[in-house]
Amino acid sequence: MRFRLILFIFLITYIFSGVLLGYFQSTESISFKDIQEQIILDENELNVFEKKSLDDINVTEKRVKAWLILINYNESNEVGIKSILDKSGYKTNHNEKKMYFSLGPFADISHANNEAKKLKKIYSIDSKVVDFIF
Repeated sequence: MRFRLILFIFLITYIFSGVLLGYFQSTESISFKDIQEQIILDENELNVFEKKSLDDINVTEKRVKAWLILINYNESNEVGIKSILDKSGYKTNHNEKKMYFSLGPFADISHANNEAKKLKKIYSIDSKVVDFIF
């Protein structure tokens, strides 16, 4: 037990010997007053809690990212896919020129991916998730 105590004290003094020697050998005396004088305050940083008018803020870009589920169809299965989506409660947008139905927009990509997986699993409808910025 004594051996462990002596070893512990020896290790502590060995570890902190450099700090203690530096402290006792330094001729400079630093007081708390000197440390406080070295702190420089910026007045602009101190005024962070002042209320400012919203008229001074300029918004340069307004971008919101959202996701859509696109379901391509052909002329033979257009009516079947439309009826399945309507019966399931989905509100679809129809693009007749490019021949696809779109579901959404979804604010979260994981929500869009989950819905696309449900369509594939339950109704065997192939779809893809695309993003758009408005």
